[in-house]
Amino acid sequence: MHNNERAEARPVNTRFIRSSQRFRITAIIALCLLTLAGVTSFTLNRSGHGQKDPTAIAYEDYEEDEDPLAEAVASLMDTAKSLHGTIDTITYEQSYEGTTYTKQAYVYVPASYSADNPANVLYLTHGWWGNAAGLADGVAPVVDELETAGKATPTLVVFATYYPDRSFATDDYEDDYALNRFFATTEIDTLINAVESRYTTFARGDTSDQSLRASRRHRAFGGFSMGATTTWDVFTLRPQYFYGFMPMAGESWIGREEEADSPRIAELVTAGVERAHYGPRDFLILASVGSQDPALWDMTPQIDELREDYPDLMTEDSLQMWIDEGESHSMESVGNQVEHNLPLLFPGK
Repeated sequence: MHNNERAEARPVNTRFIRSSQRFRITAIIALCLLTLAGVTSFTLNRSGHGQKDPTAIAYEDYEEDEDPLAEAVASLMDTAKSLHGTIDTITYEQSYEGTTYTKQAYVYVPASYSADNPANVLYLTHGWWGNAAGLADGVAPVVDELETAGKATPTLVVFATYYPDRSFATDDYEDDYALNRFFATTEIDTLINAVESRYTTFARGDTSDQSLRASRRHRAFGGFSMGATTTWDVFTLRPQYFYGFMPMAGESWIGREEEADSPRIAELVTAGVERAHYGPRDFLILASVGSQDPALWDMTPQIDELREDYPDLMTEDSLQMWIDEGESHSMESVGNQVEHNLPLLFPGK
């Protein structure tokens, strides 16, 4: 399907990002300043490396008392009516810093799913200021089309949020990284247990460490922007439970606390698979980004470093990079990237 056809078939949801007039004004001022400097959405982190500002991907004129999450959920429920598959809601509890939060994730269930046959599972999370419902609204129709056409095998897609609740979505995207790390190291275990004890995956209801390790080839994790940063953390810190990784429009932030340089970042990123004695056939990283997305500037040096420093591990097959030509940091590009990556991850018959 061509890009112009895709835009007509899957209208982009633009109703789940901004919630304050003050933030919109700040974004406009920042963009003007960056343009004057000859740079777009680009800052420097403490180690001197280029670090994108993962600008929220859609804009809407919300009033102060409007709820973007409620709008996103309503839009998702409307979108679900046109799918061959279904959208389920899973509720689970997660403790964070001494408080227990009741959270929801959304699960795309393919029309061909049967409790008698195990399905692959892909966990996805959003970027800064995003939410799970908004991501599902934009991506579920893409997955539905792929699976209906037989381009991807039946796959449950879980759309989750790393925010304990909406109060954690601040005006500073760097605040998200502590939540990204927590999600990758702790909350992902809670979520897997909630999902894979309910649906028939290749873990077959057994979410023990041994079972998840044995079924890892049928499990993947991905995310967009700060969700991609989460994905790199999952690859680094939880590779024993996942085979596939889909970091979309975001680089690894591992090593920021020590102001790590590029070789050190590469060392940290590969530490988990090296400890597990995995080879290049034991995982698949499908990195992707729009050609007009500033995230390209940050992802490319890291991927080049990984390939240069670990050529026997990070091969052209195990670490792939796809550029979405002409696209930027947008939900349209997220859809394109999922459309490209999912058939490579779980190819149809």
